[in-house]
Amino acid sequence: MTSKTTAIVVLFAGFLVAPMAHAALSPQQVIRNGAEKVRVILRKKVKKGSTAESKQKEDLKKVVDGFLDYQELSKRSLGPHWKERSPEEQKEFTKLLRDLIEASYTSTISKNIDFKMEYDDEEIDEDGTQADVTAVASAKNKKGKTVSEDLTFHLFLTQRGLPQSKPRWLIFDVEFGDVSLVRHYRGEFNRKIKKESYQALVTAMRKKLDEIRSGKAKADVKAKL
Repeated sequence: MTSKTTAIVVLFAGFLVAPMAHAALSPQQVIRNGAEKVRVILRKKVKKGSTAESKQKEDLKKVVDGFLDYQELSKRSLGPHWKERSPEEQKEFTKLLRDLIEASYTSTISKNIDFKMEYDDEEIDEDGTQADVTAVASAKNKKGKTVSEDLTFHLFLTQRGLPQSKPRWLIFDVEFGDVSLVRHYRGEFNRKIKKESYQALVTAMRKKLDEIRSGKAKADVKAKL
């Protein structure tokens, strides 16, 4: 996978979603609307280290915080270890994973990716609570060659945080090629916990977060802890 494609994946994995007042919008429409929001934000070229760049990052974070379900992503990524953690530890872990994802996609902003999306299928399960949306994301690399990635967005219908509102679709996982965010994280997390301990995992995640923020480590969803 090229660094250009990896940057596309990091961005799409975090925030290709859009606000919706109710669940009338289909999952694919949610992705389409979100893709346009991302384009608008990334279309603005900003100077590195500037106030404008900081605002751009905050704009992206607002989209992510509102429409990617970090709790569900964290729960599925920890697998059976999730139930072993106290409510306080679950909250701490969810925030740490969110910080890692945010640090990853905000570190790619300077690339100002001009991506295109072609949408394929949308499948909603029989009880109408989960859906898959497939698409192909493409962009030109530095040599002018078009690189593409097959994507599958996994969404679920929830009222989490909005008890008085109608359900909305939220993303809890993204597959790109043969890699799933949840499966990748689960493998890494489970390996670290079994080999060492849960606390060792948290320590490694914090170290990785510091490395990404300082520029010592690149944003790569396949990176090991």
